[in-house]
Amino acid sequence: MELNYVILDPYESERIRTRQHLNELELLNLVGEFSNYNELKNFLQYENADLILIDPSLDIEKIINCIERQKLQKKIIFTSKRSKHAVKGYEIGILDFIPKPLNLNRFNIALDRMKKEKLPFTNINQESIQSIEVKHNLKTEKIILSSIQWIEAMGDYIKIVTPKKKYIVLSSMKKIQERIPKKLFFRCHKSYIINIDWVKSFSQTMIFLDKTAIPLSRSKKKIFQNLWAND
Repeated sequence: MELNYVILDPYESERIRTRQHLNELELLNLVGEFSNYNELKNFLQYENADLILIDPSLDIEKIINCIERQKLQKKIIFTSKRSKHAVKGYEIGILDFIPKPLNLNRFNIALDRMKKEKLPFTNINQESIQSIEVKHNLKTEKIILSSIQWIEAMGDYIKIVTPKKKYIVLSSMKKIQERIPKKLFFRCHKSYIINIDWVKSFSQTMIFLDKTAIPLSRSKKKIFQNLWAND
């Protein structure tokens, strides 16, 4: 099973250190890295994560309110040099507190606790899916995932675009995201999901797939740049 995680830490050097430590664990898949609460908040509006590592040194009250409002306690690990953050975290019922610098043995204890509590992990078999079936024009049709260029929100429907055909499907963006592999598709905007393999280039605000320009939201720019650099 694969565990998708994100990091919120106001200090770039600490984010790099945490990422380097956790890269040693094959179980983990980094899907977001943020320097402030607003970036994390925007991410959580459109995406899911199994585990959220937070240094709450800045905006702690906003972070606490977000955790309680979205009931994220059992996905949260606070990482900090301040013991008062441990107290705050345990008061609201977070999964764990790990003092900085991050210790892998201590981190593995937290992961074991997640497994015992049977929190939802992302099934790694999702990455082996080659196609999906959708209902289009009262027919069930199979779409090869690699042929999908982008997916676009249309109210209660979505539009799935391939070079040969466009499919109008009754679905939310969140539901279709659960059916497609995260390593191939990226939600670059609240209304768009792109197939990374079809990307030709990008600018500060747009992603270009052949002759089509897809908007790139400001909150997703840094994540996409990291994906592009590591592709």
